[in-house]
Amino acid sequence: MNRTRALAIFLALIGWPALIAQLFASVAHQQQQGHSVAYGVFMYAGYFTILTNLFCTIVATAHSKNHAAESRWNIWREPWVITSAAMTIAMVGLVFHLLLRHQYQPTGVAALTNLIHHYIVPIVFLVFWWLAVPRASVAWTDISRLSAYPAAYFVYIAARGEISGVYPYPFFDVPTIGYGQAALNAAGIATVFVLAGVGLIAAKR
Repeated sequence: MNRTRALAIFLALIGWPALIAQLFASVAHQQQQGHSVAYGVFMYAGYFTILTNLFCTIVATAHSKNHAAESRWNIWREPWVITSAAMTIAMVGLVFHLLLRHQYQPTGVAALTNLIHHYIVPIVFLVFWWLAVPRASVAWTDISRLSAYPAAYFVYIAARGEISGVYPYPFFDVPTIGYGQAALNAAGIATVFVLAGVGLIAAKR
């Protein structure tokens, strides 16, 4: 077994259980607050951390399988898809460490899933990306494709917030900081995403 597949298997083996454990923890937490199971799932599905870890876990699962026998996984093996996952999971780790770690200090199972989602997966996935993506297999024109997922997420949480009044992160919390500041924060984070994508493409060229 080569190193790329070994890392993919490791990421899948820790990724799926962590996602499931965090789902149960999130639902239990919301129930303790008097909310329904559906609301717990709704809150869980709003976090960029969760969706990006799911993205990376699917990519890792695709690479853990036999390529010839599992061709339906091929889209997840595309260099630009792997690079998009690497770019976004790197941002998950960076943003959490710089902006959110002092605001979220979980205990018990949530502490373990937090470690996996914000530190272990970002670091290991970047190593996996380096091994899995051949040199010169991503082009400068791929930057728009790399940015499609985070752009879609911004639209998703904006629409979801307008409907429910619930925003997953304080820097997008429109009722608290207003539309203007939320838009500025989104633009700043989007710029960092683009720079991260440019950096990853440059590293492979």
